[in-house]
Amino acid sequence: MSGKGTPDSPGSYDLPLEAFREVEFRQTEFFHFLDMELEKIYTFYKQKEDEATDRLNVLREQLHIMRDRRLEEIVAIQTAKMKTKQGKAASAEDALFHGQHSSSEDEPPEGRHHRLNLTWLEPLGSALEAARAGNFGKTTKGMKELGTPLGPRPRKMPEDSRDYIRRPESQEVPYRSAKRKLKVALQEYYRGLELLKSYALLNRTAFRKINKKYDKIANAKPPGRYMAEKVNKAWFVQSDVIDGHTRAVEDLYARYFEQGNHKVAVGKLRVKLGRTGDFTESSFRNGLLLAGGLVFGIQGLVYGTELLFSSDPALAANTSYLLQVWRQFPY
Repeated sequence: MSGKGTPDSPGSYDLPLEAFREVEFRQTEFFHFLDMELEKIYTFYKQKEDEATDRLNVLREQLHIMRDRRLEEIVAIQTAKMKTKQGKAASAEDALFHGQHSSSEDEPPEGRHHRLNLTWLEPLGSALEAARAGNFGKTTKGMKELGTPLGPRPRKMPEDSRDYIRRPESQEVPYRSAKRKLKVALQEYYRGLELLKSYALLNRTAFRKINKKYDKIANAKPPGRYMAEKVNKAWFVQSDVIDGHTRAVEDLYARYFEQGNHKVAVGKLRVKLGRTGDFTESSFRNGLLLAGGLVFGIQGLVYGTELLFSSDPALAANTSYLLQVWRQFPY
C-alpha cells in the first residue's frame, strides 16, 4: 500500500514520456494557431481602421466645401437683392425728378391729348413700318399669295450630326443634392464604424471563451495567461480610434444637419434593429382591423339570420336573396 503512493503524489500516474511530448506538441500547435488568428485579425482591423480614417477626412473636407459654397450662394443672393432694391429706389427717384420737371400743369390740354394719341398709335405705326420693310410673318405671306404657308422644310444636316444634343457636364453640384448625399454618406459611415467595433468585440469574446475552455480542460495555472499577455495587448482591443471617429461623426452630423442638437443626431445615426418577436405598428393596425371586421361580420350574419325568419314574407325573401339562401316558405 505504501509503495503505490497517494493520488496527489508525482508518482501516482505512470505515463510514458512520449505522452508528455505529445501533449506539449499539441499545446504548442494550439497556441501557434491562436497567434496566426490574432495576426490575421490585427491585419484586417488595422486596414479597415486606416480606411475609416481616410474616409472621415474626405467627408469632413466635403462638408467644409458644401458649407463654403452655401455661404457664397447666400452672399450672392443677398447682394443681388440689395442691388435690386437700390435699382428700384434709383428708378423711383428718377421718375420723381422727371415728373417734377415735366409737370402736366405746364403743358396745355391740346398737347397732352395729342401726346396720348401718338402713344396709342405707336404700335400700329411700328407694324406698318415692318410690313413695308417686308418683315411680316408666314400667315401674311400666305394670304398675299392666296395659298397656305409652306411647312417646315428639312435642313441639310452634316454627316457627323446627331439627332440629340449632349449637354456639357457641369461640375457644380446643387446644394440640396450635395446635402442629401453627404447626409446618407455619414449615416453609412457611422454604420460601418459600428460594425468594425462589433467585429473587434466579437473576436475578443471568442478568444476569451477559447482560452477559458482550454484552461478548464488543461487545468492551466495561472488561468487566462494568453489573454493577459497577448489578446488584451492587441491593437484591436486597446485602440480607441474608432471611438474617436464615432464622436467626430456625431458632432459633424449635429452641426451640419441637426442645427447643433447632438441628442437628435445620435438618435438618427444609431440603427435600431427590431428584436425577434416584436411587432411593428402596421402589423398591430392590420390585426386590429381584422378583429374589428370579424366581429362586425359575425354580428351582421346573426342579424341577417333573424331577418331570414321574420314574419314579413317580403323581408324574409329579400334577406334570403342577399344571403344566397334558398328557403321553402309555407305560403
